Amino acid sequence: MGQTTGFIEFNRIKNRYRSIEERIKDYREVEIPLPEEELKREGARCMDCGIPFCHSLG
Repeated sequence: MGQTTGFIEFNRIKNRYRSIEERIKDYREVEIPLPEEELKREGARCMDCGIPFCHSLG
């Protein structure tokens, strides 16, 4: 898990999406995956508080 103060130290990274012009041409994923470094930073925001909701909602 992350640091207990991680949610204060690191701003949340918003999801990125493919443009509508691209999306209407195929059935591929709409969301653009975050690079590994940004995923690690998001993981560091976890307070490990024991409340399972943020884990179950994806």
